[in-house]
Amino acid sequence: MSKYSYQTRCGKVTLWTEQNILFACFEGNINESMIHYFSRALEQCRAEIHASTWGYVSYSEKAIAATPEAYKLLVNTAKRCLQLGCVSAAYVLKSAIAKSQIEKMRKEIGMPEPLDQVLFADVGAAIEFVKSTLATPEKLSV
Repeated sequence: MSKYSYQTRCGKVTLWTEQNILFACFEGNINESMIHYFSRALEQCRAEIHASTWGYVSYSEKAIAATPEAYKLLVNTAKRCLQLGCVSAAYVLKSAIAKSQIEKMRKEIGMPEPLDQVLFADVGAAIEFVKSTLATPEKLSV
């Protein structure tokens, strides 16, 4: 397992994999340089997952919001995740703005479940949701 991390004055992003789940932890304000880093590290992490389908857990309790420019890049990165085989995603978010942005992004990229079905209070519950979805092909949502 490799761990990738990038920090700016206002925020931080860390990515890693465990089995067939990619984890991302965003903190603070999310800007364009963080999403550019996230996108590149995502490709490296995906190469470490030895399965055709995989899940994503955003453990981002300390995330505040993405700038408008970063949000646009995040939508494109989320589309790339789907192309790379991501079939399930779960989120741990506290910020109302971050929740709203993720809900909007999910609609834009065609993820079917409402955010409240994939939003969790703790990372353990988010991991269990993704694992159960990956283990049950008929539950695959994307």
